[in-house]
Amino acid sequence: MSASSISSSVGPLDVQSIVSQLVAADSQPLVQSQQRVGNYQSELSTLGQVSSALSSLQSAATTLASGTFLQQFSATSSDSTIATATATTGGAAGSYVLNVSQLAQSRQLVFDQGSNGKPITDENAALSGAPSSLTFSVNGTSSTVQLSNNGNPTSLSSIASSINGAGIGVSASIVQYNNNYSLVLNSTQAGPSNAFSITSGGTDSSSTSGNTLAGLQQSSIAAGESTNAQNALMTVNGVNVSSSSNAVTNVINGTTVNLEKVGQVTINMSQNTANITSTLQSFVSAYNQVVSATNSATSSSTTVGNAPANTDISSDLTGLHEQLADMLGTPVPGADPVNSYAYLAQVGITQSADGTLALNSTTFNAALTANPSAVSNLFGNAQNTGVGNTFNTAINNLLGPTGLITIDQNNLNSQVTTEQQLQGQLQSQLTNEQSSLLTEYSNLNSELSQMEQASSSMANLL
Repeated sequence: MSASSISSSVGPLDVQSIVSQLVAADSQPLVQSQQRVGNYQSELSTLGQVSSALSSLQSAATTLASGTFLQQFSATSSDSTIATATATTGGAAGSYVLNVSQLAQSRQLVFDQGSNGKPITDENAALSGAPSSLTFSVNGTSSTVQLSNNGNPTSLSSIASSINGAGIGVSASIVQYNNNYSLVLNSTQAGPSNAFSITSGGTDSSSTSGNTLAGLQQSSIAAGESTNAQNALMTVNGVNVSSSSNAVTNVINGTTVNLEKVGQVTINMSQNTANITSTLQSFVSAYNQVVSATNSATSSSTTVGNAPANTDISSDLTGLHEQLADMLGTPVPGADPVNSYAYLAQVGITQSADGTLALNSTTFNAALTANPSAVSNLFGNAQNTGVGNTFNTAINNLLGPTGLITIDQNNLNSQVTTEQQLQGQLQSQLTNEQSSLLTEYSNLNSELSQMEQASSSMANLL
């Protein structure tokens, strides 16, 4: 008879209560195993926090090791109406005098008359003499634009729509003035090399006048509104320079100069110390987060219930903290600690009594100004001995497949699996025990009930 079919409601004994107490007394091994799993999972969470902090520190150290964070510059213009400047990456400090004599411009053709030489008063009206297609050449590439569309008439608006939809390096727009319409064609990029030419569907004089297009002509006004393509011309510190664009990127390294008008302007490049120190502060903050995570893990107990904390994990994290601290106190090989910089403290990054780092930006900026190459060597170099290099390597080892953090995580996961298997066995034993006890005490209860009935009957007979 199964435990669920046993009736224990009749008799002098509270079978359910007795069995529950007996099973509870024997379930302590299961409770202790559950407490151990809780403790292991808490330690895994702690290791996860330390691992995340180490990954952030490694990312910050990699940035320092590359040395590019020191190549952050600010670009300023003495006259933003002539030219503006935006620093990108790289660059070098200095002043650059730009004397702009000509701005870059794209080729533009304006058509404001029909084939009859009269103004166009309706942008949607059919154009007389319009061909079925146009062919343009842009930077050596020939492209054909179809104008006829399912028998619909070719109009000023349909020509503009067809050209814009072709994506050939030519843009078309319609301008209305005094109830007359003009079609304006522009190269999408400035400079002679990007200029368009009409090779079919009209005539092209290679100048601003004497051109036709799809039944359209130019008046003298339209010819005057048209422009030939040209490069920007300037001198930079006396050197002649030309550019097909007014956004000049190849004149001052690490800077984009946007030309606005003809004139003389000075572009000043200086190190962006605010951004540089911000990058350094990211490293300092990431290091302090590792210190905080390891201190929290080793100073507060992760014990759950009666399950003891894993002293090996605590010891490993303490050792990790000490390893990182030792690296800070190790000079960069080959760097002269007297005449150069071999320690972070010499450039304003010092360690406090609690193990955290602090950055003195004034000290750092002074060191960077005095000896920028030595500062760069301190953080990263070709020999991979800079502070950023060594931190990157050390953290890579800690988080790698055979690293301390990974091994501890694997061990804890293995212990969790073992405990979960044990819990399954213990739970099965308790289920069997409960069923057996229910059967045993229900039978006893039934016998005691029969004895009570027999005793009662005998008493009545007497």
